[in-house]
Amino acid sequence: MAETQPRAGPTLTRIAGGEMAGRVRAFDWSTTPIGAMETWSPSLRLAVDMILATNFPMALRWGPQLCLIYNDAYAPALHEKHPAALGMLFSEHSEAFQASLRTMHDTILDGTSGGYALEKMPLSVRRDGDAGPRIGHFTISYSPVPDASAASGVGGVLITAVELTEAVETERTLRETERRYRLAIEAAGGIGAWDWDVKANKVYADAGYAALHSLTPELVEAGLPVESFTPAVHPDDRERIRKVSLAAIERGGDFSDEYRLVMPDGSTRWVYARGSAYLNADGTPSRNTGVVVDITERKAAEANLLAARADLDLAVQAARMGRWDHNPSIGARFWDKRAREIFGLSDDVENTAETFEKLVHPDDLPALRATLRATLDPAGDGKINQEYRIHRACDGALRWIEISGRAYFEHGQCIRFVGVVSDVTERKETEAHLLLQEETLRLAVDAADLGIWELDVASGLLTWSDRCYAMFGVAPGEPVTVDTFYECLHPDDQEPTRAAIARALDPRLRADYALEFRTVGRDDGHERWITAKGQAFFSPEGKATRLLGATVDITDRKRAELHLRLLVNELNHRVKNSLATIQAIAAQSFNASRPLAEAQEAFTSRILALAEAHDLLTRENWEGAELHDIAARLAVLHGGSARFELAGPAIRLAPRTALSLSMALHELATNAVKYGALSVPGGRVHIRWALAPGMAERLDLTWTESDGPPVSPPTRRGFGSRLIERGLAAELSGEAAIRFEPAGVVCHIRALLDA
Repeated sequence: MAETQPRAGPTLTRIAGGEMAGRVRAFDWSTTPIGAMETWSPSLRLAVDMILATNFPMALRWGPQLCLIYNDAYAPALHEKHPAALGMLFSEHSEAFQASLRTMHDTILDGTSGGYALEKMPLSVRRDGDAGPRIGHFTISYSPVPDASAASGVGGVLITAVELTEAVETERTLRETERRYRLAIEAAGGIGAWDWDVKANKVYADAGYAALHSLTPELVEAGLPVESFTPAVHPDDRERIRKVSLAAIERGGDFSDEYRLVMPDGSTRWVYARGSAYLNADGTPSRNTGVVVDITERKAAEANLLAARADLDLAVQAARMGRWDHNPSIGARFWDKRAREIFGLSDDVENTAETFEKLVHPDDLPALRATLRATLDPAGDGKINQEYRIHRACDGALRWIEISGRAYFEHGQCIRFVGVVSDVTERKETEAHLLLQEETLRLAVDAADLGIWELDVASGLLTWSDRCYAMFGVAPGEPVTVDTFYECLHPDDQEPTRAAIARALDPRLRADYALEFRTVGRDDGHERWITAKGQAFFSPEGKATRLLGATVDITDRKRAELHLRLLVNELNHRVKNSLATIQAIAAQSFNASRPLAEAQEAFTSRILALAEAHDLLTRENWEGAELHDIAARLAVLHGGSARFELAGPAIRLAPRTALSLSMALHELATNAVKYGALSVPGGRVHIRWALAPGMAERLDLTWTESDGPPVSPPTRRGFGSRLIERGLAAELSGEAAIRFEPAGVVCHIRALLDA
């Protein structure tokens, strides 16, 4: 009979201790696709026991729906989803989470993949003593869990996490240290570092140091003897650097030096090496470490600066300038030897601001102070260029000084104020002399009423002074050319002027430009006479470049010359007429019927009257005379103005009319003195005149005598009567009549004014 064994009861899954073990035991798994715990397969039970028994983060996703079971160590990775995530199906996670892991889980469940591993994944973890969860780094593995009851033979996915936090943090710290080390080297301008194990005689260096010494980076990083680096050092520096290195490792401590390295292409690089040498406890050399900085550009800049300073010194010396350099922030002031000489300060005199200001001329000190304040103001451009006067310290001489400089600022404060100073007394004196000469020339030009001009031959542009513009009737300041000049010339003078300019610009002739011509003002239409003189200037090749000169308005002179010619012609005519008049006077005065003495008196009187008329016309440049002046002069010569009554408007007489009328009035006055009203004390003469109406202007003049002796008509007509009635009528294209009234002589004269 077969042995019958008792039927075994349900196998209980042993749950490890911990929070999640309690939660797994208490969870109603019958509500999930994996069913109640009593129905779990042995594989599932084993897997659950395994994850709950370990302190490493582990989880299990079981069945096609990937139902989640996890332990305490895995819980922090779920964040706020814990503890609700227990029993959560994969489909209940976010779409992004599903998209990233669905394919991986599916391929594990269907048996096509043996699993996956994700390295250094960040997860939240909690350690004993931690105030809360922190980020740890893990390698996450996704492995299949075999299950015979599953169709594919795989019942679920086991998720395990191996923590790498300490290794990751160590690696990160190393990388950060290396990064900071490289940044420190780069910040210092460094390009390489070395570490020399003196006892082993091996130098370990980075790629930058290897490249500088033309060595393979891999070999240098592995370590090479110090002699391997020596060939790259410039031959002129090699022995010196060897001694510096030996001295450093013997005494220990910090060291630094500059030297040259020769590159494979033959070029030279300057480097600055700085490091420290370490000694063992017994004082023997141990290690030598440091960095190198490429200072080639700095060395080039220093060389350029040195050359620039040399050039500056030469330029300053050649220009006899002094240099000054101030630091207002600390009150430092430096003047070089030349600057002190300019101000007359000896080397033993302290150069303070007070000393300087005492030398400045009092009239210039306020303006100089204001300029210095503006220059040292950070809000300005910091530039200064100022001229002022000083009384030199050594001899009190008055000198003109010019300074040019610039202020430099840092954090709103002037840290440097540099510049140059020069004695410009000679220049100022020359400028003053030149200004005086220019002013003298200007006064001379103004006094002479000169116009100054310049012709640019190549462009044809003219430069005119204001006086030239006036001479040519063109608005001042308007651009003008040689064509403008020709347009303003009188048509009859254009060709002679062109020819004169052509001769002046001809390099074979180089004739002086001097001529007179007429202009017709372009804007005012006035005709003017101009005299011009100029000179052409030629290039070394003989080509005319400029024509300079001056012009004078001689219009008044030309008019005076014309008037003079007219006067000469008129004088010739008058002289002839006067000679004829004198001849007639002589003929009438000296005749057989009159005694010689009487004849001489009459002749002299008439000649004096003629001379008076000529004097009056001469004072008026023979342009005419006022009738009132003729009558008043007559009154003065014959009895005084008190015995004459003159009345009439102002009338200008032509020279011919004035001369004839003056002679007629003289004859009337002479007769009145001898026989008429002027022969007795109470007698008077009335001369009245007016303009007579008619087609042409005519003069009506009446001579009336009163209060004289009774008058009776003469038995015969004398020379005076004939001169008045016949000669005057013919000379003046008019008429004259004398009436011998008992009360006094009356003479009426009518004459054409423009005769």
